[in-house]
Amino acid sequence: MSTILGYSSELYFIDPRDIMPLADTPASHVAINDCTDDVVVLLENSKPDTLLRGRKVIENAINENTAYIPVRFVFLSSLPRWNILPIFFKKIRQPYKFTGSNIYHTTLAHLRALHIERGFRNAQNAYIMSKRWQISPEERIRRYQELSLSLQEKGFDDTYPLAIMLCRRCGIKDCVDDGHHRIGICAEHNIERIAFKINAAGALPHILQKIFLPFLNLFSKQPPKQS
Repeated sequence: MSTILGYSSELYFIDPRDIMPLADTPASHVAINDCTDDVVVLLENSKPDTLLRGRKVIENAINENTAYIPVRFVFLSSLPRWNILPIFFKKIRQPYKFTGSNIYHTTLAHLRALHIERGFRNAQNAYIMSKRWQISPEERIRRYQELSLSLQEKGFDDTYPLAIMLCRRCGIKDCVDDGHHRIGICAEHNIERIAFKINAAGALPHILQKIFLPFLNLFSKQPPKQS
């Protein structure tokens, strides 16, 4: 088994009831000696998410009706040890990208406080993606209104979670991978509880993440203030 580990750049405030059903990580797995967070979830390609640390913390949180607790995600890299290029280039990273097995719940406020959005979508810029991917103004408006109405009437649909990719930016910084339009609509209509899944592929060594993360955070985009 690979011992190349990636660590989420952020702590995610998650409903402890989402974590409680996870099986404990097998004792035969690699120990994570420099990860000191109270609750740690491990992701592996094509395997169920497991709880590496924090069972007692989760039990206490549920007994005390704590809504959300901080969780660190750790993943086993799917990249070959010698190949770091996919860390920096999306096209060659895609074959290595995998998705964790579980869906987790947080709040919009917690998510936006992490500053991991790559852009901010609203009715004015909806579905304006790139010169290679264009749709008509009428279709843009229709899609956005349809999504907005669905979220207003039904709330956030867990069968269509946001996707957050660990270490997406330069192998260091987590970023929202999919769901910017839903985030914008949730902010507009004060929809707080949201669901997300985790994507991952590879990461720079943890020591380099610690060194360079503060510099990346300086350039993180700030979410717009809601009136």
